[in-house]
Amino acid sequence: MRDSGGRQLILAARERALSSPDDLAAVSGVRPQIVESWRRSLMHGLGPDRCAPSLVSCDDTNAQLRQLAGEIVEHRRAALSQSSCSLAMTDSSGRLLRRWVEDSGFAAILDSHCIAPDYTWGEASVGTNSSGIVLETGQSATVAGPEHFSEELLDFTCAGAPIRHPITRRLVGTLNVTVRFRDTSPILQTWVTDLALEIERALLNVASRREQVLMSAYLAENRDIRHPVICLDDQTVISNAAAARRFSSVDQALLWEHASTVLHSSALHDSTVSLGDGTPAVVKVSKVFDGTRPVGAVLRVMPEPTRAASELPKGYGSDPIPGLVGTSDAWRRLCHEAAEFRQRPKLFVGDAGVGKFAVAAALAGNHVTVAEAKSLTNEPFEDWLENVRRMVSGGASALILRRLDQLNDDEAHAAIRLLDELTCHGIQVNATMRQVSPHEDRSPITEWFDVVLEVPSLSQRIQDLPLILDALTMRHLPAARSVRWLPNAVQTLSRINWSRNVASIDAVVREILARHRHPTISAADLPPRLRAEAGRRDLAGLEHVEAKAILDALQKARGNKRIAADDLGIARSTLYRKVRALGIDLSSSNY
Repeated sequence: MRDSGGRQLILAARERALSSPDDLAAVSGVRPQIVESWRRSLMHGLGPDRCAPSLVSCDDTNAQLRQLAGEIVEHRRAALSQSSCSLAMTDSSGRLLRRWVEDSGFAAILDSHCIAPDYTWGEASVGTNSSGIVLETGQSATVAGPEHFSEELLDFTCAGAPIRHPITRRLVGTLNVTVRFRDTSPILQTWVTDLALEIERALLNVASRREQVLMSAYLAENRDIRHPVICLDDQTVISNAAAARRFSSVDQALLWEHASTVLHSSALHDSTVSLGDGTPAVVKVSKVFDGTRPVGAVLRVMPEPTRAASELPKGYGSDPIPGLVGTSDAWRRLCHEAAEFRQRPKLFVGDAGVGKFAVAAALAGNHVTVAEAKSLTNEPFEDWLENVRRMVSGGASALILRRLDQLNDDEAHAAIRLLDELTCHGIQVNATMRQVSPHEDRSPITEWFDVVLEVPSLSQRIQDLPLILDALTMRHLPAARSVRWLPNAVQTLSRINWSRNVASIDAVVREILARHRHPTISAADLPPRLRAEAGRRDLAGLEHVEAKAILDALQKARGNKRIAADDLGIARSTLYRKVRALGIDLSSSNY
């Protein structure tokens, strides 16, 4: 127990700190861990008399953690019954999952302060407490009496320890012991830390059992070693030598994505998957069960029997477009056609952001003039035509006209006359325009070009994503830096529907590189909005709008869920419920 003199010193320091929040650095006599927590509490907009846990009603997604912790704590019942203390466990959001207390009188006191299941005890709700500090820092913490932020908690001492998943090492919850301040003892921290480690060991045993189930399924399937066999879940990959030689880590991520989709389907059937290098393969998926619960899948991967290693003949499209990357069939087809019609006027069409101009510019070489048709609204059309004619006369050997779909029919006919004139003088003409749907009238100028080439969308060449990411990274990085995209990041990005194709990927690469200084980029380094969009459950209709609004509010509030909920006009419990219902993972989000 701390002496009354020490309590008074801390109370005085607390009073000074909370009355002068701009001068927290000058606080003395208080541990830095506590001062930093006070600072965070103030940044959350809390006050010592304006903070309280909120009740959160949501589905139980922590049943296994509850069960394992309950079995371990049961062996500590004697220690709990001999003292007036409470043991409580929270999840990774601060929600109190379970409480163990033998003293009925102490239990009533805790109930009066909402130290009870389903109440949130993160720093954003109640300020400085052991669970909140552990969730914020990942480190064990003890908060004694006046070190608490809330005036309601000054008579308690709590000690907390993190509970981490033994495989991923992600924080899955906290374990906390609470006593009256007069019963404060340094042994509290040691005791609760040992218990948290026991829970982690129990989680490891469960994880090991899952791996054993996968291994048994793999051994049962791997009778013919000539063909690749992979047994996997979202954390573990077991493969035979044939699969290990054949499949890269990116291939493994793609195969798990395919397996996950099939496992959530009612029917299992053979299907063709395009691997990272564009090679098609037939994949047979079998579910792996632990009892009645599916925990993974066995994949038998065989070459496509009806096709060669590629849809295209060997050597087809082997002449790449300078400065651009890709090995998929769709990209190789474009490269082949571009090379075949290199000297002919070409019109490149495609969806927004697929890289139409990049392809046209790469093929045109250095001495090229670029004219934007979108500028026609700012000047008379005759002036625009004359300006194009003047730019080309400056010595250019090629002309690229961008966004020809902006021209009306009269302007298109006038532009055709100019193009006839330029080609007579040996000018190579290429152009770009958006893809026109079958229901739209085509511009007359499209008929002028000898060949119309469609630049494939990102969804048609998703296996090129690793190459595209590497190429864009090299473009935006200084020569002295090197960054590698990890398979889980590529896998996450591959699940997103990119509205502007490669242009959207380029914007994301620039955003991440601007704030990322490590040599590798994992899924955890991606912006939270992308991780939410890449969730396995497809959002429908207004769910997309809801998910984006929640993420925007959290981004604006820098992760403060109370402020975000107020900004959205909903209760904090509603915010938590919607986050879970929409499948938004905020456990590793950085704002």
